[in-house]
Amino acid sequence: MNQHNAQEKKLKSDIHDKNEIRKELSFSLNQLHSWQEKLTTISNVRKEKKLSHTVVRYANYIHELKLFLTPVLDELEERIKSEMDFSVDEIEQFRSEIKTETEQAAQARVAFENAKKLLESTEDDKQTEPEALAVAKQAYSKAFKAFRLERAELEEAKKELASELVDREVFKFELKRIMIERHFMAEV
Repeated sequence: MNQHNAQEKKLKSDIHDKNEIRKELSFSLNQLHSWQEKLTTISNVRKEKKLSHTVVRYANYIHELKLFLTPVLDELEERIKSEMDFSVDEIEQFRSEIKTETEQAAQARVAFENAKKLLESTEDDKQTEPEALAVAKQAYSKAFKAFRLERAELEEAKKELASELVDREVFKFELKRIMIERHFMAEV
């Protein structure tokens, strides 16, 4: 999953840029409508002519924004869909990895407990040779280290899976927003 982090970051950045353009379009439309309303109330001919030229220029600017935003919406929709499709497979793969890592963590825990019992029994038995005690301590140390590593990897895997699920929800929401924006642009 980490190998696609750069792609996801780029996609989220592009979504942010698209949202900024959409905000600009929305603000511009509000401004245009307020100027059109003001145009109907102006009684000064020179001001009316000047404002009507401004309204025409601004309408052209809005039209250019719409023309620019349409292919951006198409591209983002396609990229989001491909990312979501890939994420489904990726999440399933990751779930299987978490399952195997959970099993490995359980095995490491059992090995740790066995090494701990061996060490305790070796320490209790005062007649044991120092070499046997050193071997038991080393086995305990290795088992504990393996258990700690497996537990850390499992926690990291769970966080990554949660992150992927959040990304998936964000992308679903963004697809809905793109559909709404298309409808909005068709109405304008």
